[in-house]
Order: sequence, then structure tokens, then C-alpha cells
Amino acid sequence: MTQQMTDWEVEDWIRDYGYFKREIDRLNKILNRIEVPNQKLTATYGDEAGMPKGSSGKSMEELSALSREEQRLYKFIEITEYLYKCRDIIEDDKEWTIYDCLLREVPIKDIAKILNCSRETIRKKKDEIIGMIGMKVTKDKFLHRLKNIVKAG
Repeated sequence: MTQQMTDWEVEDWIRDYGYFKREIDRLNKILNRIEVPNQKLTATYGDEAGMPKGSSGKSMEELSALSREEQRLYKFIEITEYLYKCRDIIEDDKEWTIYDCLLREVPIKDIAKILNCSRETIRKKKDEIIGMIGMKVTKDKFLHRLKNIVKAG
């Protein structure tokens, strides 16, 4: 994968960081839900008692969907933790503010107001930040680690 493609991937991750965090919460709720089977709390007598009952377990389709949900959960956790750790490579305070605002889904025009500069300046700084993180992704072989998560499920 070229560096430009890696940078585009990083830019997508930064843009989707808030979505990833919300999706992690949603998937955790789904995966940690305790399901109580539909049971009658009264005894059954006669012919009804002898009739076969449906399976209370999950179907194969539900189990395979569950593993896809787990894959997505682990992938999103890896990405969000990685992006959070990337704060350490940003040394300039203004760039750090820009990166923090981008992760918090603050619009570019609002970031420009915070730093009292033009939106074009913010876009240039954003591109520099994405380039730094893209280089770190390449150096750490992070994309290979993500592919292994998806293959494992």
C-alpha cells in the first residue's frame, strides 16, 4: 500500500473516530447482553407437555453474525486506541489542539476560530498531522495487524 493510500486511510479513521467510539459502545451492549429464554413459569400438563419445543439456543446465522460483530468491535477498539496513542507523536501545541478537535468531531471552521487562523491553515496542518500518523502506521505495520484481526474471526 502506498503512503498516500495509508494517509487516506488515516484521514478516514480520524473522521470516523467518534463513530468508532459510539459503535464500540453499541457493540459492547449487543455482545454483553444476557438473553433470558422465553420460559413459562408454570408447569405444562397433558398433550402440550409431550410436544417438542423449539431450540432456545442461537442459530448458526446468529453465531456467524456474532463473530462479525466481534471482529468489528476488536477492529474499532484497535483503531481508536492507536489514534489516541498517536497524540504522543504530536509535539506542537497548536497541532495537538487541531488533532484533539478533529477526534472530537469539531468542524474545521470552529477549529479555525479557536486558533484564530484561516480554514486553509487548519487544512494544511491537518494534512501534516495525517502525514505524521500515516508514517507511524507504516512504520508500526498497523494495517497488517488490523487485517489479522479480521482474519481471526
